[in-house]
Amino acid sequence: MTDDQWVLLVDPEWRPASAQDGDEVPSPPSQAVVGGWLVRADGSVSRFEPNPSYDPATGNSPTDPLDAVLRLTARGEADFAQLGAVFRESAFAVAVDADQTPMVAPSPDNIPCLLVTTAPAHRRRVRAAGWRPVSPSELLHLLDQQEDVDLLLNPGAPGCLRLLADSVREITVAPDGSGNN
Repeated sequence: MTDDQWVLLVDPEWRPASAQDGDEVPSPPSQAVVGGWLVRADGSVSRFEPNPSYDPATGNSPTDPLDAVLRLTARGEADFAQLGAVFRESAFAVAVDADQTPMVAPSPDNIPCLLVTTAPAHRRRVRAAGWRPVSPSELLHLLDQQEDVDLLLNPGAPGCLRLLADSVREITVAPDGSGNN
């Protein structure tokens, strides 16, 4: 490969209009593209980048790979190791107030949490002045600045999950024991 290229993830519910025999299937509209990975000419692959224009076709459509794993975890179909592997490779955004301070609010079980999303589609359910993009290691740093605060991932979503601060510490460390990101 000589040029960087995007590998796109399309909403599994999107269906193209029927193509005539031999015609090329049309490309999906931008709102049907969940996001993608940049594959560089040297073969390296970026983190998944969610598409801010993505509009899930149904409530069953995940917004990104971590959202898909969160939903599987909620149904008992994914384990902590799978969650951790995808978490380490994900991008996040933290809700901030007007002073750009990360927001802490109670989870459904009344535990103070940083409000965190895995894709722009989840932000509409949270009243926030803004959003700060963060990496997994930056999330850990934000948690370390708080006392007795966990993460609430994708508040109000089908795969909403409260992740204990200690669990974030455990999965943010790479399998080889080094810090990640």
